[in-house]
Amino acid sequence: MKKFLLLILVATQLSYAQVGIGTTNPDPSAALDISSTSGGLLLPRMNLTERNAILSPATGLLIYLIDGSQQCLQVYNGTGWENIYCPTTNTIPYATNVGFSGTFSIGNTLTGNYNYLDNEADIEDVSLFQWYRADDASGTNEVAILSENTISYTTSVTDNGKYLAFGITPIAQTGALIGNEVKSNYQGPISNISNVARINEFHYDNAGTDINEFIEIRITENLANQPTDLSQYSVVVYNGSNQSDYATETLNNLTQTCDATNCYYVWDIALQNGAPDGIALSGPSGLIEFISYEGSFTAVSSIANGVTSIDVGLSETGATTGNGSIERTNSGTWTSNANANTKGTANSL
Repeated sequence: MKKFLLLILVATQLSYAQVGIGTTNPDPSAALDISSTSGGLLLPRMNLTERNAILSPATGLLIYLIDGSQQCLQVYNGTGWENIYCPTTNTIPYATNVGFSGTFSIGNTLTGNYNYLDNEADIEDVSLFQWYRADDASGTNEVAILSENTISYTTSVTDNGKYLAFGITPIAQTGALIGNEVKSNYQGPISNISNVARINEFHYDNAGTDINEFIEIRITENLANQPTDLSQYSVVVYNGSNQSDYATETLNNLTQTCDATNCYYVWDIALQNGAPDGIALSGPSGLIEFISYEGSFTAVSSIANGVTSIDVGLSETGATTGNGSIERTNSGTWTSNANANTKGTANSL
């Protein structure tokens, strides 16, 4: 009779194909339901020799490998053993000295800076960046600026009067990968200063051997409010005989002088003598202007490709001295001074 009852109990358990440990009501979705508030599931623990001695391991077989300093939860994937998780004492990377620099006015580029550190010397991978905007230096009404997740940020009209901060989440290539985000202090406010660049003065021909030839570029605002990245501004000179460029330079490589209102960038370069020739200036948004002297032509290369030059309507001749120039007035018209240039300073008119 007892054997009969035992067979009925086993048959009933098998018919449900469920086992409950610590519970009389195993979850219907589980073949095995373990319930406990004082213990956990302990998988077989073995070293490499013991693991490799398992004959024909089933796909999905789980073990906990302990072999020397190596510890990993592993699963057999049908062809080999694969790590699911390996505990580590490796610490996460972190960032210090987080800040940013640049000109705090609309249209200028700010660049984040930081020191990446990792206690185990794990090399930095591609860290994550985020720029933030707030109403004041305390971060009131802080918002993350949508899609601004590179190390540099160009300010817009939305930033006028606001304060900005730069955030870095350090990422390591190995070990504990993801650190915690560190933000800079808020800096600002961002002003509505805008930089206007133009070709301001040049000298290309004079009596006798040509000397003191140059091009001067003027950008509005004083030194503190000049564009952050002057390499985004280029000057290109063109030979009108073939409409092609023959030299290029960026403003960061030119001689800079500033007064309270403007900064001047001088390129000392031997210029072609016209009939016609041209000068083009470009900035972060592309071509700013393309002028020429002793005639007009359409460029076929570089930043002014396909653009027809605007003739300044003036020329230098054998009567011009080595100190003469063609310069621009405040209103933007061109005038000539055959005897005295204002190279590197405010024009005379």
